[in-house]
Amino acid sequence: MNTKEIIAEIKARLQIDAETSDSLFRGFAEALKKELLANNVVSLQGFGSFEARRKAERISVNPTTKKRMLIPPKQSIAFKPSGTMKEKFNQ
Repeated sequence: MNTKEIIAEIKARLQIDAETSDSLFRGFAEALKKELLANNVVSLQGFGSFEARRKAERISVNPTTKKRMLIPPKQSIAFKPSGTMKEKFNQ
């Protein structure tokens, strides 16, 4: 499912026009992004939580050349589904 399909689903379920559903989805995405950039956990009851995690700097070895490389630290986003979501998914 892509962004356009999600917006269409919101439009159909809430019976609103396309502009409103697009604005609603983009507003949610911006709020989520803002909170993650501020290193806050975003928890959606019955769905799960999103959290920004920092991956530490590490050394990697190229298996062909045996050359060692330093991989810089980076940010990533982690999603942890709620217990309810896990139960529904595994039924």
